[in-house]
Amino acid sequence: MKYLYSEIADKLEESIKKGEYGTHQKLPSENDLSFQYETTRLTIRKAISELEKRQVVVKDRNKGTFALAPETKISSGINGLVGFTEAAERRNLPAETKLLDLEDVKEIPKQVQEQLQVTKNASFWKIERLRLIDNEPMTHEKIYIQKKFVPDLNGENATGSLFKLIETNVAIAYASQELESVILDGEIGRLLHAKEHMPGFLAYTTSYSVNGYPVLYDESYYRSDKYTFHNILYRNH
Repeated sequence: MKYLYSEIADKLEESIKKGEYGTHQKLPSENDLSFQYETTRLTIRKAISELEKRQVVVKDRNKGTFALAPETKISSGINGLVGFTEAAERRNLPAETKLLDLEDVKEIPKQVQEQLQVTKNASFWKIERLRLIDNEPMTHEKIYIQKKFVPDLNGENATGSLFKLIETNVAIAYASQELESVILDGEIGRLLHAKEHMPGFLAYTTSYSVNGYPVLYDESYYRSDKYTFHNILYRNH
């Protein structure tokens, strides 16, 4: 069941996308919105906070709430460790996953073995997927997961959120990620509809359980015109 403030946030976001509130235009006051939606100011305040998380509005304590220009990129990491499907859902974007390959394998690259800290006797799922927003290719994924974490993976559920599938057995707590700048060419470029010599990102990501055990290894190519990465870096003292 959806909370009332989330329903109001959806309606306000739709109004902004339709142009009822122009870019940088001030939204009605909390009092006016509470009258319009026949609810309390507290509910409106929660709805506005929800829109801030979706990067639809910006709130100035002294001046009010303003509509933001439509964001054309997905920002990875801005809401913590979430999967592609979850990030798209939070912004009400029409996400789609095309399963390109699903294999039950025992032989995996040495780099993957080292990242997942496993022996050669373990069984793995090797998954290749193309992720799209509004029919536009965004990222190409090659993923390795130990079968024991998702024993019932198949062609149908492999197109959904792998995090949610995994977390029916083990909770994912954090991830380690390295980014590399690349040119999207060859088969990857074709799949991502990249223009000639288009730059992109190649991300190597290992996701860990709450007890620090590596669960999933992912090599993903991202279109740089569709994706940004948001990180919080801590200084050691």
